[in-house]
Amino acid sequence: LTSFQKHEDPDIDSLLSTLSPEEMEELEKELDVADPDGNIPVGLRQRNQTDKHSTGLYNREAMLNYCEKETKKLIQRELSVDVKAGKPELQWAERADSAEESSAQDPHLDDSFLGSGKGHTHCRHCVVVRWMWGRLSSSQASSFLIPENSSSKPVDSPPSQTNEEEEAASSIFDEPLERVKNNDPEMKEVNVNNSDCITSEILVRFTEALEFNTVVKVFSLANTRADDHVAFAIAIMLKSNKTLTSINLDSNHITGKGILAIFRALLQNNTLTELRFHNQRHICGGKTEMEIAKLLKENTTLLKLGYHFELAGPRMTVTNLLRKRALSCCCCLPTGERVTPHGY
Repeated sequence: LTSFQKHEDPDIDSLLSTLSPEEMEELEKELDVADPDGNIPVGLRQRNQTDKHSTGLYNREAMLNYCEKETKKLIQRELSVDVKAGKPELQWAERADSAEESSAQDPHLDDSFLGSGKGHTHCRHCVVVRWMWGRLSSSQASSFLIPENSSSKPVDSPPSQTNEEEEAASSIFDEPLERVKNNDPEMKEVNVNNSDCITSEILVRFTEALEFNTVVKVFSLANTRADDHVAFAIAIMLKSNKTLTSINLDSNHITGKGILAIFRALLQNNTLTELRFHNQRHICGGKTEMEIAKLLKENTTLLKLGYHFELAGPRMTVTNLLRKRALSCCCCLPTGERVTPHGY
């Protein structure tokens, strides 16, 4: 019982005498919070808990070098384009355009912090900086902050790695490419779906080889990171090819411009019956969907369309058009070869 009384009735004076001046100051702050002055507004009674030491100045050169290095890695990985041998100006422009859209609502950096404005000579770099800064972790962002009163030096980015491994992996497509060029009678389908090592250049070479091929009927390149360059090459190929009946472009990076180029080429093609381009990285948009429905009315051979229209108008127009077209074809086909319309 005596031991409990010792804790229930502590000697406050003796406890306070053991505290250091810093601890006493901290205790006074806690007492102020626990028993605030009634004359102070409620919004000012709580102590400021956001005070922190200065993290230093912003190192813009290090940030730009990091953005350039990371963007090149993204381009090589997602588009499988060699930055050295390719077109870096075009790639930077495309990346900056996409970054400009995604950074419109990014609260991490404002225009005054980046130094951007009308007539700024580095507006492209500022857009990329804004886009990359919002995706950095705290540890990565801290590497671009330098102490005050210290000189900063640009950080040299390491040289980009060679693409010898990528070229070696791409060599597996040399044999099928030669077979397509030589019009091999046993090569009736070109299927490169889900190929990790294939590049846009190889896809364009396959498309060029198919331009005058008279054997291949199916061309499948789903999930191969095909972009508008490949779509334009397919559009040129469709104007000359009279054998292909099916093309699969699902899960790629084709924009509305590339899709419309293919549909315009279908006006000069009367053999393609199936076209799939669902799940693209870029949304086609309502204007593109209405133009697709308009162009499809002028084409008379396409029976299957693998795409989900977002607008109800083009969706119903294309669905009814493909259904009527499929029903008219059923009259001329045996029962086992009748076609079911797809487009919704």
